[in-house]
Amino acid sequence: MKKMFDVQLPHDIYYLVFALMLFLFMVILVPREGIKKLFVLSFIWGFLGSLIFVLVFSSLLNLFRWEETAFSFFSSPFLLNLAWAPAILIYLYFLPEKIKHLFWLYLLTFSLVSAGLDSLFYQLGTLQYISWGPLERFLAAVVWLLGAAFHYHRLGKNGNV
Repeated sequence: MKKMFDVQLPHDIYYLVFALMLFLFMVILVPREGIKKLFVLSFIWGFLGSLIFVLVFSSLLNLFRWEETAFSFFSSPFLLNLAWAPAILIYLYFLPEKIKHLFWLYLLTFSLVSAGLDSLFYQLGTLQYISWGPLERFLAAVVWLLGAAFHYHRLGKNGNV
């Protein structure tokens, strides 16, 4: 018996919806001045960071593989990489500065969400694990987000952000 709602959407639709959702979250949650202030840094750590992440861990180390789509760029889904720019912008805008315990909780929570999204894309069939999984994604996200926070604080102390 065939399922009533067994719809198979192209992978590009998943990436487009994900990118649009993150863009909407950014527009709703972050004031325009915050977006202007953090745009370049979020593009570097979001879009370029995601692209480099996929190139290193997928293309060079062959730990996972994204399904090729109409908008793939170096075997990486362009829209998914682009979606990381608003995600990083939101992360940096709400980054706790005063309470160190809250910072670590925030960092670990964002890393868990990243691992959860990784697992979701795996379950949707857009991501194939070779020697990879949510735990590896979580650990990589901790390092990635810690780097973005460190860069943000270094620039902020110099008055460049």
